Amino acid sequence: MSTQKFCFSNNITLSDSRFDNLVDGLMDNCEKLSDDELINLLYSISDFPSCETYHSHNFHDIWSCLDDICCWKMTDWSVDTCFIVANAWYKLNLGRICDFIFVLIDRFVKKADRLSKGQLVNMFFYFNLCRKRAVDFEYEFALEKFVKYMSADEMAIVAMGYFKTKTKIKLLPIMEAMIQEVIINSKSIHEISLTAILKVLRLSKPIKLSNEVSHMLDVLQHEIHRLSELCCLHIALMGTGVQTYHETSLQKASQKIASNITDKEKIRLKDIERILNALTMFNCDPKTNPDIYESAFIELHKQNRIEERIKYPRCLPCALNYFSLRNIYSYELMDRILDSEFIEESYGKGAKMLGRELFSLDCSIEIECPGYKGNRLPLNLKYKGAKWLTDFAPAHDQWKKKTAADKLFLDTADTVKQVVGDDSFMFIQHILPHFAKADIILCRDRTGQFVKPIGFENYVFGDVMFPFNNGHLKWFAIVVLTWNNTMKCGNAYMPLGNMLMKKRQLEKMGYNPVFVFWNEFLDLSSEMRYKYVKSRIGK
Repeated sequence: MSTQKFCFSNNITLSDSRFDNLVDGLMDNCEKLSDDELINLLYSISDFPSCETYHSHNFHDIWSCLDDICCWKMTDWSVDTCFIVANAWYKLNLGRICDFIFVLIDRFVKKADRLSKGQLVNMFFYFNLCRKRAVDFEYEFALEKFVKYMSADEMAIVAMGYFKTKTKIKLLPIMEAMIQEVIINSKSIHEISLTAILKVLRLSKPIKLSNEVSHMLDVLQHEIHRLSELCCLHIALMGTGVQTYHETSLQKASQKIASNITDKEKIRLKDIERILNALTMFNCDPKTNPDIYESAFIELHKQNRIEERIKYPRCLPCALNYFSLRNIYSYELMDRILDSEFIEESYGKGAKMLGRELFSLDCSIEIECPGYKGNRLPLNLKYKGAKWLTDFAPAHDQWKKKTAADKLFLDTADTVKQVVGDDSFMFIQHILPHFAKADIILCRDRTGQFVKPIGFENYVFGDVMFPFNNGHLKWFAIVVLTWNNTMKCGNAYMPLGNMLMKKRQLEKMGYNPVFVFWNEFLDLSSEMRYKYVKSRIGK
């Protein structure tokens, strides 16, 4: 019986003290190993029973020493030999720990354009394996040349290299090739490969390819019946990456998930949270049977989901925040997640770590949950958190470079000033602090004249600011909608779900919300902008 077979049959690992002398001898002579001996040794080690951790006695000495030798010898090896050694480290489950994979990626980054298609696919597999560094642009530039010749499975390996390193694809031809491959092979593509490609496309946000993405979803909606629930979830999420509402694919994917939502093995808590993200982002009611909102709400409360809630503590607050967009609240669960101990354990100490979902729920309670008596955010944490979670209101003399959104806001404010006659009649502030952008507040008396907004002096930054109402004032809140606040629905742009929530909450507080759409306002002349704003505030 060979040593490996004996060790396996008796569960003897290399950390056993009986290997001590052998390991000491190996450490003394490992530099004398030939390339073939070194490679054979690496593969032989993987044939022994696995040690408890990579820190285990003897095992750590062996692999760390061989890692150094491999890195040292790499300069004399061909690309294929390097891949053979890298695969040995993968078999040892040390791909994320050893230095060899990282040195391998670094070594060939300047020679990426000389790699073959198969070698590039291998390299992206190693990016997926190590996960601790972004994909270098040299590899992406080399990939552009080969991607259209790759199969869907090869593209999936490349996609996971990007996704697991959290690197966005920068070159449109690569994303376009992936979309076309999915469209052409929609009836035969494996669901695992499809899921990987959809993940990286959503991460990369291919806005310029929104029409191609819509076409892909047109095709994929007919394959939902054969795909897993996880794959269907990523089909539903695909539209969120390009902010394009594809109703039929979202409805069909929601139905498949709703049909199996009680099965913990198929639908995890974080899957519920993600489908709620897609549905509420587009303010979609898919009319599933059973109703997906009602079913998801019930699942969040079930005792058999407690283990998942502990494992993924942020899923519950995010899911409850998505429900708040539909004006659905659970007082019981909000009381749990707004507990100071839960916040500290799940998010950490300090206002900088406060999640927007918690902050948004706390503010929404003040507007839409008058009967709520449970936990709230501590005031100190709330006020400090508001400074981290909101953007500064743009100003013409601001020190930082103006973004396109800043310019749109300032152009709108300038036009509003022309309409009302004086900037003293305008109050620019975060009256709803759980929304990052400030709004322009106007006040009109019963004669129809604009007056200086009053009653805000008692509020501090971070408060939900209700309008002063003596029965004779009419309040307006002008909300500037940038591209990020809208979704493409056919040929039109509509507010996202969070903006519809903002409109609803402003109305409950006593404001008349006025939306200024970027796509309607930007191309107008100064005169037309004046008429545009004037018509919306009714003067």
